[in-house]
Amino acid sequence: MPLRPEKLLKVMKSKLMLLLFFGGVIIYILLMHDSGNKKISNAITFKEKLSVYGLFSGPMERLEPAPDVEILELGSTLFTDYAEKQRLVKLPKGKIMRATGNGLPRFPDGTIIAKTFYYPFAGKKHRQLIETRLLIFQDGLWNAATYQWDAAQKEAILQENGATVPVRFADKEGKIRRVNYKIPAQQDCSSCHRSGNELVPIGPTIRNLNIEVISNAKSQNQLLYLREKGLLNYKQTDHFDTTPDYHNILLPVEKRARAYLAMNCAHCHQPTGMAGRKSLNLDFATAYLNTGIRYNKQHILERTAIMGAYHMPKLGTTVIDTAGVALIKRYILSLK
Repeated sequence: MPLRPEKLLKVMKSKLMLLLFFGGVIIYILLMHDSGNKKISNAITFKEKLSVYGLFSGPMERLEPAPDVEILELGSTLFTDYAEKQRLVKLPKGKIMRATGNGLPRFPDGTIIAKTFYYPFAGKKHRQLIETRLLIFQDGLWNAATYQWDAAQKEAILQENGATVPVRFADKEGKIRRVNYKIPAQQDCSSCHRSGNELVPIGPTIRNLNIEVISNAKSQNQLLYLREKGLLNYKQTDHFDTTPDYHNILLPVEKRARAYLAMNCAHCHQPTGMAGRKSLNLDFATAYLNTGIRYNKQHILERTAIMGAYHMPKLGTTVIDTAGVALIKRYILSLK
């Protein structure tokens, strides 16, 4: 028996609504899924031992840079379970970095960037070295590897599969903390260092290097210091922005929170990052109206404040950054 026109119309409307609903779900999943990110492999073979790269002078555990290696300091840094970091850059002899704007400088082929993670006051030891991550720029491509420091703290060995290191330490307030520090696997490097289908450094942008540092017992702009040492080239008329230090409580909450999100989230949440397809662009230079923060306020609060599969950032933290979450909460609640 054929359906009456009004009944047929009702059935068709119901089917259309179901189709639109499930179609919307499928589109949402496709947009949010990161399957478009191809695997990035190294184009070079890393040495088995960190000592081969000649980054340190004297016993390696002292972390004293070799004469041809320079320390880099950043305006705002990544939170990694309260670990401290030493950042180094080693340029090929006679080569120089070039500043072309507020982003990453142009690094010469053969550049090595090293970041060592350690805890200053860990257990009975004065310092516990955990890992050193290397980025090597070769033939126009960046390559990444991680080295785990041995129990004797004399050498670091190439670690491709990741590892967990229990650490007991005192934080800056003297509170005793325990973490199971996770050293990332080789395949995890591209999760944070991805830009399109290539790896890139994250922290040492010109904006983030444009800060005052202490050198030769005096305060000096770091860009100027690097230029005077013949390591960085830029014009005297060039003007560069600065990434605020999000720890500085004298700065406006908005600037501090945007700097925190930029350093801890924007490596993925920017157009060429791992989460480039999603609705957040947290690069510090992105205008607020284009960041997506307005529409994702609740998600940002929730995902930074809990651990587990839902936690953000995905890698590098096994505990909540309570100060960072409090800063984000103050910022989110201040938004109209």
